[in-house]
Amino acid sequence: MAQPRQTVAGAYQAVADHERLCAERYRGINEKLGWILGGLATLFFGLLGWMAVQLYTLEPLRVAAAAQAAAAAPPSPPPPRPQSNEIGNNRS
Repeated sequence: MAQPRQTVAGAYQAVADHERLCAERYRGINEKLGWILGGLATLFFGLLGWMAVQLYTLEPLRVAAAAQAAAAAPPSPPPPRPQSNEIGNNRS
């Protein structure tokens, strides 16, 4: 079986067809990548917002718990006062 003769115009047409096919494939990949990156950005900012809400919502509860713990704890005795011979008499 004899193959038809290849011409320069036919070669350029084959290259152009291949370029068109690759452009369609890469356009599809680029669109999907755009959706994925958009979803990741949305997820990131959603988590950041959720953490901010958790932080600011729970802050009054932490302050109230600390105040309640301070009120429930018995007062600690004051530290002992140093004796007069302990202050400044380190001449040995």
